[in-house]
Amino acid sequence: MGVVKLADYRQYPVQPQEATSMGYVSIHRQFMDSRLYKDSQAVHLWLHLILKANHEPATVKTDIGPVEVGRGQMLTGRPTLVSETFIPDNKVRSLLRTFESKGMLHISSMGKKFSLLTIVKYDDYQAKNCPTVVQRLSNESTSSGKPLSGDCPTVVQRLSINNNINNISNTDVLESASADKKSEKKKPSISCQQVVDSYHELLPEAPKVRAMNDKRKNQIQTFWRKAGVITRQLDGHGFTLEDWKSYLSYVASNCRWMFEERPNNQRGTVWHKKGFDYLLNDNTYLKVREGEHDDR
Repeated sequence: MGVVKLADYRQYPVQPQEATSMGYVSIHRQFMDSRLYKDSQAVHLWLHLILKANHEPATVKTDIGPVEVGRGQMLTGRPTLVSETFIPDNKVRSLLRTFESKGMLHISSMGKKFSLLTIVKYDDYQAKNCPTVVQRLSNESTSSGKPLSGDCPTVVQRLSINNNINNISNTDVLESASADKKSEKKKPSISCQQVVDSYHELLPEAPKVRAMNDKRKNQIQTFWRKAGVITRQLDGHGFTLEDWKSYLSYVASNCRWMFEERPNNQRGTVWHKKGFDYLLNDNTYLKVREGEHDDR
């Protein structure tokens, strides 16, 4: 965990860091559907906050003592944001309130001089990885014509943030590449229909999926990304179609309670079978992987 000084956040001017060494962030295209997208200053400030947010936790020394600043957070104040963006103070104040009211940002006052800003759902859109294109652009040996190394350059590991889901169509889910994959071949993709077909094949007694809509397709994409984070921690690689099938097979053998309808005597109701949407939940996936959902 790094240790930095509050002066790095609030003094102006701050010694600038070359932008080319600061890596990448991901911007989901759904931002274009927001009303804020039509406000150029709102877009400017929001992008600035994403770019300035910590990519990893750090301890910041402040006048009130050390402050833990997590991933997706930053210590700053309106004067600093004004000086960095040249957006008027009253507009910055208004936009920060708007971001917070829309659930995009959480602001915690740390005194009169600065606040702790947290970008909500930062990890949902800024997954940690090192795609080939980033490695190629950032590798220090590129300029000398040397081949790419198998390892992700340190500066990219530290600063690069990229989200593989950005360019997925509504009908396809990108299959996560394994962490140790060194090939530069195009990543394979799978269709939502393949995901559904595997569900029907391995869990024939579960409720059927009879139709697909945009919400369900987006749910598959979100689950694929979040399950990839868990799978990398447990298995050292991203989430693939084979991992999906293994997940369903384990549920079929060890979590039979999910597909039983039984009375709930306490409430006088009935426990209904779990279905496709229930399994497309990263918390369910994690509990299954850890054995917490096994039959008792």
